Parts: sequence; C-alpha cells; structure tokens
Amino acid sequence: MRRLRTRSARALAGCALTAVLLSGCAAGGSGDHAPSSSGESLGFDDAALSRVGFADPQQLTQPSHGITVTGAQGLSERAAELAVSTDQVSAEAPGGRNSVVVITPQDYDPAKKYPVVYLLPGSGATESPALQWYEAGQAEQLTQGLPVITVIVSGGKVGWYSDWASQEELTQNWETFHLDQVVPWVDQHLSTRADREHRVIIGNSMGGYGAMRYAEQRPDLFGEAVSLSGLLDLSSDEAKQTIATGSQEATGRTDSVFGNGSITTEEQWRANDPAVRSGELKNVHVQLFAGRGNGQEGDIEPALKDTTVTMARELESQGVDYQYTEYGQAGQCNGGHEFPCWTPAATVALGRWADRVGVKRTSPQPSVPSAFEDVTSRSSS
Repeated sequence: MRRLRTRSARALAGCALTAVLLSGCAAGGSGDHAPSSSGESLGFDDAALSRVGFADPQQLTQPSHGITVTGAQGLSERAAELAVSTDQVSAEAPGGRNSVVVITPQDYDPAKKYPVVYLLPGSGATESPALQWYEAGQAEQLTQGLPVITVIVSGGKVGWYSDWASQEELTQNWETFHLDQVVPWVDQHLSTRADREHRVIIGNSMGGYGAMRYAEQRPDLFGEAVSLSGLLDLSSDEAKQTIATGSQEATGRTDSVFGNGSITTEEQWRANDPAVRSGELKNVHVQLFAGRGNGQEGDIEPALKDTTVTMARELESQGVDYQYTEYGQAGQCNGGHEFPCWTPAATVALGRWADRVGVKRTSPQPSVPSAFEDVTSRSSS
C-alpha cells in the first residue's frame, strides 16, 4: 500500500472536500449528469409497474413495512421510479422526493428468484437522488445481462445514510428507512433471493460511506459491499467538517447527524467511522475503488483516495476479505470524482461479485479499461 499523503496536503484537499461534496458535483462531476425528470411530480403508472414485475400495482398504495407508494413513472420497459412515503424520513428533508428506482431483468419471471443489487447515490443538489444512479450512472446498462433485480434508493442530499441523532427539526432515519423498510419491502413485492450472499450494496461518494456503514451495521443483510470514492475515514478535521456542513444545511445546526445538535463527541465520531468499525466486516467481502485525481483545482478525489487507503489498511489488519483498485485516467474517466469513473468500476465490482456467488450472465460483461480490473492490494488471508 502507498503511504498516506502528508497532513498539510490532506488538509488542503479537505478544504475542497466539504465544498464539492455539498455542491452537487459529487453526483457526477458536471451539471450534464443532473437527472432530467427530477423536478416533475409523479402520477401513478400501473402499466409501468406491471411491466417491471409488480403483480398488483394498486396493492403498493397500501402501507407495507412502513412504506406507501404515492406515485410511479416508467423509465423504460424494465425500470420504474416509485415515489414513496415513510414516517422515517421527512418529506422536507433536503434532496426532494423520497423514491426508489427498480430495474428488473429482461424476461423477469416471478417463478424464479433473483439476487438483488442495491445502489446508494452520493450527495448532490438533485430533487430525486434515486435517479442519480439511473441516469448519470447508467444503472440499467450497468446491469444488462445480469439476472438481478436492481434497487436504487434515495439518500437525501446530505442524509449520510444514518439515523440522525438529533431530529428536532426534521425526521431523518435513513438507515431505518433503507434497512428495516426498503429491504423487506423489496423482498415482499418482488421475487428475490432473500439471503445475504445474494445481496450486494454499492455506493459512490457519500453512498460509498453508506455502503460500508450499512454492511458494518447489518452484515446479516449483505454478503458484499462496494465503495466507489467513499469517505471512509472520519478522523480528520476536514471529514468532520464535511458532515457538520451537511448537518447545518439540513437543520441549521452543525451536530445533528451523530451528535446532540450542539456537540459531537469523539466517541460518537468513532462509532460512525467505517475505518474504525472495519472489523465488523469479517463476514463481508469488500471492494474498494478510488481514483488518483484529475489534477484540477478543487478535485476531492485524492482526499477520498486517502480515506480509502486507510480503510484498506484497517481491513488488512482485521483480516477482512477485500480488494482495492486504484485508477488514474482511463477511457472516459479522468481519474476524478465522477460517474465516468464510477460506472466502469461498478461494472468490474458486479462482475467479481457475480463470479463469486455464481450468478451467470446472459450476455458478456461490458468491456472496461484494464485499470479498473487491476487490483492494487487485497487481503493476504
């Protein structure tokens, strides 16, 4: 493994870290990737839900596992976005409507059981974060040829995939919403292989943090977790400031995510730090990806690479099964913090997982530059 950069270099990158993660750039690297339909209100397209595989679309309007579907739109023949209501997340939480995007395989057969891929978006200014992976990340093309159900959740603009400690202003129980509501809801309404080995969770940027956090919290749910440029080490002042700034944007107070609204203790930071809790992933296969940066002012990827390197070291020390892939400029990827880098990385990650658990493709895996297939370090066990 490479050594971490010096503290001064890391602090410099950290100044950009807070600004860029909360500006919307983390969603894809440029405004060109902003979801086009996020501002529209949804009707209720029964036909679209039926095409995707929901046996009784109207049944979805009744509460189930705390979720009520309030609207739906078709995105393609095998994809739909469902607007959902939950008492675990306020409708006013930054990030617009709470929704779930569901993609089912070509020729979906309810008599068969399918593995499930969960995709967690990064932070951003979009009005429907679940569309981030569908549009900018090309999730439908990403999973083409894999007999899997793909579920993209909304994570808010600055939700940080956590049940917020202070909820006086807004209810933000993202972890409960996703793990205790969405996962069993999906298993109830679609034909899934409802075991941990056949669930993989993947996230970019803030979602990379979420993927590691959720797998640490609930290793009984996920056999594989993948971080693409995640913030995986909260020990630095810059990382803490990133969380604090998101908290302030949502509630007007800097310590609502992990603290009591006015202070977050060191113990609380450590309790929510993926690197500190890496030992809880001993029964999970972990994949980490990060870029070396694009060399442009304000690029936060090198700072996030540092946190990924730290996470890899901690996984190594804990004897956790992991692979770390570090890439530079390759293909359409410039090495920075954007979907042209995350999509090929996710393609490789899904291929590795599918091979490991025996998911057979119906068509060849899309080709990607070799930089995303090369392993920089892995567990020695």
